Amino acid sequence: MNEYVVGLLFGDGVAHRNKRNRSYAIWIDQHEMNLDILEELKRIFERDKIKFYWYKVPDKKIRIYSCSKERFLELKSIKENPVGFFKKLNNKGKKKFIGGFFDAEGTVTDRLVIYNKDKKLLDEIKTFLETLGIISYIYKFPKVFGLQIYRKIHIQIFKKHIKSVKLSRAIQPGKKRSQVLI
Repeated sequence: MNEYVVGLLFGDGVAHRNKRNRSYAIWIDQHEMNLDILEELKRIFERDKIKFYWYKVPDKKIRIYSCSKERFLELKSIKENPVGFFKKLNNKGKKKFIGGFFDAEGTVTDRLVIYNKDKKLLDEIKTFLETLGIISYIYKFPKVFGLQIYRKIHIQIFKKHIKSVKLSRAIQPGKKRSQVLI
């Protein structure tokens, strides 16, 4: 599976097995305002000839759903050992994974933050980002950890190396984000 897709699904995706009818599926729900992220996933699935369904679900969300035992098993395995998966990737694969993971779990304000419960995975990402010249910090929040990138130069390096739909969105003048990312 494409590393960007794995990062996105690791962050926000579901691997589901229906024991009653023995079916397997993976899916991701995103709010309508993140339609561009789902469009990127759709583009990759179409390119890789992965059959999927696209439909609305409650709370102004859209779901991309794919029935596949192979992808279910792959995502389930990755979710059981994300650090091991990340360590095996080459540098290009790590960048793609981080891009998808950021699109799932990241926020853009006056800084970049990737939130997740798996501190060990965030530690691995932090170590890899250091090889690109990006300084980041990990903080504990009540239920999750956050890998934060503060300095403008490090945000620019991140944006240069990591392909992310969230970071490629048009920056609106006068908004807080534009002060950091331009």
